[in-house]
Amino acid sequence: ARLFDEILDWLHRNGSWINLQRLGTLQKEEQLGDPGILAAIAEHLARDSTHHKWKVLIRRADASTAPEGQVPQALFPDLPLLGEPDAIFLKRGWQRGPLDLRGMSQAPRPDQPATFLFKLRALFGRQARAEVMAWLLAHDQGHPAEIARQTGYFRRTIQLVLNELAESGHVRAIRSGREKDFSIRASEWRFLLTWESAGSFPRWITWAPLFKVLTTFLETLSQPGIAERSEHFQAVQFREALDSMLPALNRAGLTTDFTSSPELRGQVLIDSLSKDIDGILRKYVP
Repeated sequence: ARLFDEILDWLHRNGSWINLQRLGTLQKEEQLGDPGILAAIAEHLARDSTHHKWKVLIRRADASTAPEGQVPQALFPDLPLLGEPDAIFLKRGWQRGPLDLRGMSQAPRPDQPATFLFKLRALFGRQARAEVMAWLLAHDQGHPAEIARQTGYFRRTIQLVLNELAESGHVRAIRSGREKDFSIRASEWRFLLTWESAGSFPRWITWAPLFKVLTTFLETLSQPGIAERSEHFQAVQFREALDSMLPALNRAGLTTDFTSSPELRGQVLIDSLSKDIDGILRKYVP
């Protein structure tokens, strides 16, 4: 609950840096989280005139408004409700206490690799251009379709941005038949590396499908009573989870890191999947 409210506090301070179209697309495509909770967050932010654009997420989630008479769910089940429920969350079927933000969030620091994308948004704007530059600096060269898949934009949007960047002379278009790849000389952009021990640009991580994989695994583990069920029952649940993970693993570029297969059975499957998930966490959370 504390971390959730710190996210809201951070968004009140920095929500204008978020590309809302991309956020909505990623949430819809990967089915991440609950659209009603996202709409409640957006409604809280939109009460501030500086965040009026967040209303677009409210309109998209109108269908998520809780039906009349539906019993609301506790947003934080392990915490008692203190005070009157927050009306905005309650309207969308979630019960939580009143929102009291601390107002202690700071702007992203431009001298940290973790905030590199915010630095590029400050330079190139909040649209696709910043993501394209971050991706090219991490990969040197790529095709518009692959860049679109990993950045969460439509291919045509990425194609137009790449063509415009190529006009500058700092992004090169390499034609192969009817297709074009685009590349960048990272050495020309090393002035952006403003943190200590900066040897290379931050790697690009396709977070949305990665979160999809992890939440699918967590939801399977969190099924009531699964720990007491038989090995066979557990394996069936994990096999179903793995089947739903595979497309997201492919989008995240993680298929080569994954050894688990739906053909595995019983404890062998459970152990294999647990080992693969542990490997992903070790790879992205040093």
